[in-house]
Amino acid sequence: MDALGINTGLLFVQILPVILFIGLPVISLLDLRKKNLSGVTLGIWALIICAIPVIGSLAYWLIKPSAEIR
Repeated sequence: MDALGINTGLLFVQILPVILFIGLPVISLLDLRKKNLSGVTLGIWALIICAIPVIGSLAYWLIKPSAEIR
């Protein structure tokens, strides 16, 4: 890609934050939709993931909420 004037290393460094800030929350919200959680719990998780995308998504994947938690 150097013929086009694109530095691939720099391109990767620039695309990685976009994937983190957009892709990770979207994947987390799609997975959250599959869970059988109560309305309040589902709403709180969705709010956390949308309010603080990267940290909220990472917290979601680390905690892994299940429907058994009441």
